[in-house]
Amino acid sequence: MFRSIRSKSASSSKPTKSRAAKATIFAAAAVVAVVLSAAKPFSAEPARPARGSVQFGAQAAPKVTLPPAMQGFATVFADVAEKVVPTVVSVIPTKIDTVVFTNNPFYQFFDSPFFGGGNPFEEFFGGQQQRRGRPQEPQQQRQERRSQGLGSGVIVSRDGYILTNYHVVAGADEIEIKTADGRGFDAYVVGADSLSDVAVVKIKESVNNLPVAYLGDSDLLRPGDWAVAIGNPFSLTSSVTMGIVSAIGRQTPNPGGGAAQYQNYIQTDAAINPGNSGGALVNIKGELIGINTMIYTQTGGYMGIGFAVPINMARRIMEDLIFDGKVSRGWLGVSIQELDRATREAFGLPAETKGVLIGDVFKGQPADKAGIKRGDVIQSIDGKPTENANKLRNLVASIYPGKSVPVELLRNGKRVTVNVKLTSRDESSPSAQSGGQPSGPAQGAAKEDGKFVGMTVDAITQELRDKFSLPKGVQGVVVTQIEPGSVAAQSGIRPGDIIMEVNRKAVPSVKDFSQNTAGLKTGDTALLLIQRGGSTFYLVLKVKR
Repeated sequence: MFRSIRSKSASSSKPTKSRAAKATIFAAAAVVAVVLSAAKPFSAEPARPARGSVQFGAQAAPKVTLPPAMQGFATVFADVAEKVVPTVVSVIPTKIDTVVFTNNPFYQFFDSPFFGGGNPFEEFFGGQQQRRGRPQEPQQQRQERRSQGLGSGVIVSRDGYILTNYHVVAGADEIEIKTADGRGFDAYVVGADSLSDVAVVKIKESVNNLPVAYLGDSDLLRPGDWAVAIGNPFSLTSSVTMGIVSAIGRQTPNPGGGAAQYQNYIQTDAAINPGNSGGALVNIKGELIGINTMIYTQTGGYMGIGFAVPINMARRIMEDLIFDGKVSRGWLGVSIQELDRATREAFGLPAETKGVLIGDVFKGQPADKAGIKRGDVIQSIDGKPTENANKLRNLVASIYPGKSVPVELLRNGKRVTVNVKLTSRDESSPSAQSGGQPSGPAQGAAKEDGKFVGMTVDAITQELRDKFSLPKGVQGVVVTQIEPGSVAAQSGIRPGDIIMEVNRKAVPSVKDFSQNTAGLKTGDTALLLIQRGGSTFYLVLKVKR
């Protein structure tokens, strides 16, 4: 037990140090209390108002008068989405890879004939007598690796046919379909066409009550028409975006750098992103006008330029795949090129002339049998105008093989109509052959000055044929040198090109070439017929001496 011992006099005369300390503590506590009491109002909750005592929002709606034409337009996109969204599905392709591996990947090196069937170090640690026998081979294991993608599709029949893109389902081992109302189905690929990027899948289960999109007429589209894109961008199912038709008849470069075979895209600024592929592009009436296919982007996302396969093209391919199992396309048998300003002038055609120039006619093919010639300008096929090469290619492809169609031509400034019976395109058909008759090379031709607008030409010899891999049986002169920065270089002429004609006159020798170019003065036009890689085409250049 402890107790304090104080002197009586000290306790009665004045406060001790202990009392002073206590006074200080009380004073500090008082200051803290004042501070806390000052802060308390900030954390205290005020009295809550009674429910219904506060009026939220303005008393009247904004006085905005919609013109009569806008009254019905105000909900049109929501109405379109309500009708079309149920017909657009998620297409989920799965690729399955099987990986085989062992627990000891070095086994083959340490027990192989290379090392005498044993440990490579055994000769240093006891030799053959130390071997304990062949180690047990490690057990192999197999493992499946599954990778999923995501695209969109459009239901086109009540029993489960779905239109989508080729690139959505290409290489898939399994396909799952998810509808907008949450149902899921397994599906299989009915057919696919890589040349147009169109594919058809079918739900395996027996169904007959699916919502179906109404197929419109994409030939009626005009730039400026409203367009609505519906799909599953970035897994955000049933997304609806709105824009307009920016252009029609578009052609885009493929990843390989060339032009894909059959493109006739609708361009739209309705937002399209990864996952939209295979989805619906509809007009303001809710009619399916295209299958969303690709975007132009520098970032990987939307930049205002999207492309869709027109429904008329997609429908034709879809029906071929469903009913025939393959796509049948017409084949004309010509090499074509654009008719530009320089070519019009070289052929003496009016500036407003439209059409497609024939650079070559393949022997024995439909165009050759019908009498179409190199240098003809095709202006229409089967009554439909052909303003450019891409449209001509797609028109011919849309005609079934075996059908005879009228072809309107311009030949030497005069209109000519011929009937052509198209055949089926065969991959072994000559897509690039010379239309001329086989003949010997211009061996032994007189050596002339084969220089013209920065290029040098020579007679076709066996040495040059081997050097440039020139085809046999073609007459002309071969370009051997190009001066950098010259007219020839700027025009795109290359070493190894064969010049067959100058201004529609054959040049089978260097002498003929020199004679046909000698009279050309600065400012004149030279129309060259060139063969490159087995294909012929016209090239126009302005002469500069």
